[in-house]
Amino acid sequence: MFCAKCGSTTSNGESLCEQCSGEENGSIPVNGAGPGKPRKIRIAIIALISVFVLLAGAVTVGKLFFNRDFMQLIQGKTKYAQNIELATAQESAKQLVSILDKGVGLAQSYDKPKTLNSAVQFNVKLQDQLLKDFNLPAEQSAAVQKTMEYLNSLNMSAKTLINEKGTQTSLTITDPSALKLTVDSLVYKDGKTYIHIPEILNKYLVAESYPASQVTPYSISQIKYDPVKLQASLDNLASIYANSLSAAAMKAENDQSITVDGVTVQGQRLTALLTAPQTAAMVKAIAEAAKNDDYLYTFVSDNYSLFAGLAGIDAQASSEKLTKENYGKLIDELFTSLNLEEDGVTFSAVSYLSQNGDLLAHSYESQDNTGKAQLNYMISHEKYAVEFLIDQKTGFLFTNTKTAEGTGKIHLDIRSEEDPKSIGINVDYSGCKMVPFLDSETLVGTYTVSLYDPNHEIGKYVEESVLPSAFNQLDQASLRMETTLNGDELSDHIQLDIPNVLSALVVQKTSGTIGNPSIPSQPEPSLVVDLSKDESGEAMNELSIGGIKFLAETLKKDPELAAVFAAFGIPKEQIEILAAYYAQA
Repeated sequence: MFCAKCGSTTSNGESLCEQCSGEENGSIPVNGAGPGKPRKIRIAIIALISVFVLLAGAVTVGKLFFNRDFMQLIQGKTKYAQNIELATAQESAKQLVSILDKGVGLAQSYDKPKTLNSAVQFNVKLQDQLLKDFNLPAEQSAAVQKTMEYLNSLNMSAKTLINEKGTQTSLTITDPSALKLTVDSLVYKDGKTYIHIPEILNKYLVAESYPASQVTPYSISQIKYDPVKLQASLDNLASIYANSLSAAAMKAENDQSITVDGVTVQGQRLTALLTAPQTAAMVKAIAEAAKNDDYLYTFVSDNYSLFAGLAGIDAQASSEKLTKENYGKLIDELFTSLNLEEDGVTFSAVSYLSQNGDLLAHSYESQDNTGKAQLNYMISHEKYAVEFLIDQKTGFLFTNTKTAEGTGKIHLDIRSEEDPKSIGINVDYSGCKMVPFLDSETLVGTYTVSLYDPNHEIGKYVEESVLPSAFNQLDQASLRMETTLNGDELSDHIQLDIPNVLSALVVQKTSGTIGNPSIPSQPEPSLVVDLSKDESGEAMNELSIGGIKFLAETLKKDPELAAVFAAFGIPKEQIEILAAYYAQA
């Protein structure tokens, strides 16, 4: 093990070496690191590593340790701070495993064999102000409106089949007259994806296949892990982190306050600060423990294809088995790349405590001589707030304020030194809960999303751009999504409103059956067309000709679609002549 204070090797698993164990903690030192190159990304990483705490979401350990002053007297401030960090980190680890359990469980339910049937209708209206700003001639404006009327008359239905091979979705588009267009997508579990449009082309188009390691319901459902062993491994890392604070310089200040999103709490500010060598030693000790943890290696190795895909490692490398040696090298390379001690990075864990021992707020700071990253979070029964800042200028604020069960408001504010300096979104939600649907659970409720633009920077951007003036109220756009379950039918209503630009309503109704449907096997190579490799252009020509022939046949029987083309000066006879020409070619 490594000394948490100086970084040298210790014996018997002690957190301090023999020399440092005899030294007493002093006041918090001032970082004296010399000048160096700013490393804001590295600082952000250290701040986030420190909160092993916030990755899980709403972590709370409530009333921790009886009366604050009494317990600090009995345990000492260092041990008291260690207990706070250990309890918080272990609770976070518990929440992380719980989130993994729920995520894998939902993905496995989604991926079970079933049939889903959906019907979709939409209505889009372009506002008069937008058409006016485009200065269209009367006939073109009428053509646009005719097109919107036609599009709103379309009906879409989808049938999705899921089995052990993959997923097939057949989307059918019809209009009131004769239009019928089918688009089949076939997504197999090896990542290969094909598109088939039978009315236009009898061959299958190769879509851009995703790596099997990409995050999909199937890949998530295949994550291999033992929740008990994973919990134990994470708890061990949490203990090493907390033990590292035994060497920290401690400082307790009464009547201190912190404000996050306009909410201020006041109490004792208890700070545990690690110097640069101590910070490097702490991270190194955690890294060494992770390297030597057999189960963590097993967890990463068993799911290496997924993790490698997320990290951008090439597919061939990710398909190979991760050896224990290479696992250790990955961790060593990550630790070395941080340059903690070389760059004089210090770390602080700060707790704000009430007299009776309640943890009111938490703050983690990582600093070198060129910059400072700070993560503050505050949790109560009604509100959860997280603030992450680099040099108090760049970062984000995230809050979730609950007003009732399943009801509240989410706020995200992204801050930057450059324009836009502050912009984000607000999400008002109500009636949100998980309900059973077929063989899994789904979320129902209402969400209203709006832009957060306190400095009207979106409007300034519109004024400086070439966008029509109708977009001047873009910052007032809203998106409302409502999902309800009526018997065995799931209904989704999505309403988009952009003042002076457009309004759109999409309604989808979904039902289904549990079973093991059949989907086609992957098509034979002779029936597959890869447009990205179609150097001669023959396949693209075949697709274009098929589309023209389909359109010509449809226009003969479809007065509504013919009227749309005519509004733009394209009579159906012109399409028929073109189709006849290609038929003879």
